[in-house]
Parts: sequence; structure tokens; C-alpha cells
Amino acid sequence: MRESLGIALDSSSISTALVDADTPLLGSIDEFRHPWGEGGSVPSAPSSARALASAADVAIERASRSHLHPTSVGVTCERADVRDLLPESFSSSAIGNVELVNSLDARLAYLRSVDALAGVSPILAFWPDGSETVIAAIDPIAGTIDSAHRYISAELLANSATFTATLDTIVAERDPVPKMLVAMGAPEQTRQMSAVAAERSGLGFTFLGDRTQLAIGAALVAAARSTPTSAAPLAVGSGGAAGGAAAAIAGPRRWTPLILFATLLVLGGLLIGMLFTLAPDNASTATTDPPITENTPTATVDKHQPANENGEHRTENADAPGLSGPAWGESGESPNPPPLFSPPPSESLPPPCDPVVPGAPAGLRRSDPDIPPTSPAPTPDAEDCTPIRQG
Repeated sequence: MRESLGIALDSSSISTALVDADTPLLGSIDEFRHPWGEGGSVPSAPSSARALASAADVAIERASRSHLHPTSVGVTCERADVRDLLPESFSSSAIGNVELVNSLDARLAYLRSVDALAGVSPILAFWPDGSETVIAAIDPIAGTIDSAHRYISAELLANSATFTATLDTIVAERDPVPKMLVAMGAPEQTRQMSAVAAERSGLGFTFLGDRTQLAIGAALVAAARSTPTSAAPLAVGSGGAAGGAAAAIAGPRRWTPLILFATLLVLGGLLIGMLFTLAPDNASTATTDPPITENTPTATVDKHQPANENGEHRTENADAPGLSGPAWGESGESPNPPPLFSPPPSESLPPPCDPVVPGAPAGLRRSDPDIPPTSPAPTPDAEDCTPIRQG
């Protein structure tokens, strides 16, 4: 981002505009107009030069409040007597790197920053200059003026027929033919007449009513002339010609990337430390499998049972109560004795005799004329019986 300040003095005001030279299509960041020489009065050259320097101080101070630091200043002035005094006025206000910009160069730079004119070339542009009106054939892409004509404003803008005839004459002389008529800073009352004349001449029409056009163009030209390596932030004077200590604006924000990297590094270390702190000391892996243990069957002696022929009692497996020991096998009895209580006999249930209910077909969406409709086959009558299931 390269901030640049532009200042323009015309017959009735002093305009200032702060722009970003890297993104001119976005327009001005900040702009302001100071009335000067209104009511037909013509201020003196020294006072006008001091007013330009004071306007620059105010604009730079306004930019510093938003942490913006212009590195160049472009000044365009229509009065030659004031231009001669500008170097002395700006030197007393502690502002360096000031570029004097021609008004035509400022207009060309401003036209290249208009988004509506991107890729449109050539064009016809007209603007007021005192009691005259200038009509120029411009190539905005190349940044050149092919021709320029001056006309008495009162005669040229008397009616749309006169303006149309003038445009037709200029267009007939141009090769290639201009594509658009652009009004730069023209009075608002001439907007409708200019649009009608452009339509009759087969041209497009764009009305640029921004009053800080020259200031924006001067800022862009000054930024293009100054190299980024030699450009330094400007200082703000406390009172212009009144003098006083000058407060230097802070230098470029060259340490911002380093500070940002250090901050991210510290935050990353804190995050890793928190993760180690919150992690459990003795982490164990949980499993849902039951523990594997070896069960050795043990034999128990039933002392309450009568002894066999050898005087031994019957032994039973403690882990499998339904299995007998070797005595049962030797005596020829079944290893699985019958249970003490036999289960009740199962009831014989008759087969279900619920009535058969056919399934309902799906809803019809479309009929095919080649396939005849079919109906479900009738079901036989169910026998009379007593249903065993209700519902």
C-alpha cells in the first residue's frame, strides 16, 4: 500500500485527496475541499501558496490519525504566479518530496483510474477552463492526448444543436473514431444537453462530477514519479508559516511482519504446553475383552450319598453340576441324570386361521396404454373358525 497525497487549486477551491497508488480503481481514501476565492475574488499569490501548504498539513495530519502515512505529494495549480511560490511555501512547512504536476497529466491519470472507462479508447473529453471549454481527443490506455480544441463556453453550450454539430465535426476528423464523450467537472446543468448531443453523434456518455479529480490525478502522478526506495514518510508542521516544532510521522511499518511471527511463535508454544499439561500421566488402553483365566475343574465328594461296593463315595464336578464323576460311568448310569421336575407338556396350538388380507397397491402415477390394467385375483372364502389373534 503506497499512500500519496494530491492537492489542486482551482478558481474557487483547494482540494485534497489521499489515494492508494497500488489500487487506483478504488478511488480516494480521504478527500476534502476548502473554499478559496469564492464570489469572484482572486486571492493573492502568497496567500494562495500558504493556503496550499496549510491544506497539505491538515491532510497529512488527518491521514496520520488513521495510521496512514503518505510518501509523496502532488500539487497542481492553474495559476502560474502561485506555482512559483510553492517550493518556498512547502519548505517552510517541513514537507518534502513535493511534485508539481501539470493539469493535463493529472487529468490523464484520473481517467485511467475510472472503472467505467476501463478498456474504452479513444474518447472525447471536455472540461471547463475559465470562460472556455476544452474538448480533447484522448487515448486513456496509452495516456496521450491526440488533439485539443478550445471553445467559448457560452457559445458551445448555448443549445444541444450547436454542441452536436461541434462533436460531429471533431468525430469526422478522428481516425479511429472516438467511442465515448466524457464530461470532466462540467456544470450539472449541462449534463442533460451533453448526453443528448453524444447520443445524436453516436457516442456513449459518462459524466464525472467528482470535484477532486485534479487532486486524485496529481496524487497518482506524484506516486508514479517517486521511487518506493527513496520515498520517506512526510512530517506534519504545527502551523504552516506560523512555525513551531514539527512532529515526525512514525516510520514505515517494517517491523510488523517480524512482530506478527514472534507472536504466533509464542502462542504456538503456549498451546503445546497446555496440551502436555492437560494430558494424563499414566495413560492406559482400555479394553472390553474379559480377562482370560484358567479354570481347573475340581472334584468334590458327596458325603451324604451311600458308598459303593469299594466303600467310596460319589464324586461330582464342582464346575459342571450336571456331570457325574467316574463312579457314575462305572455303574453304567447316564452321565446326565433326569431332572427332578419335568417340564409341562407343550400345548398343541391349532394353525392360525386369520383371514388373508391382500396388500394394497401403490398409488398410480402414470398409465401405460399398451398394458391393460389388471385387478387382483379374488381370494377364496376363509373357513369359519375362531381367530386366535385379534387386531
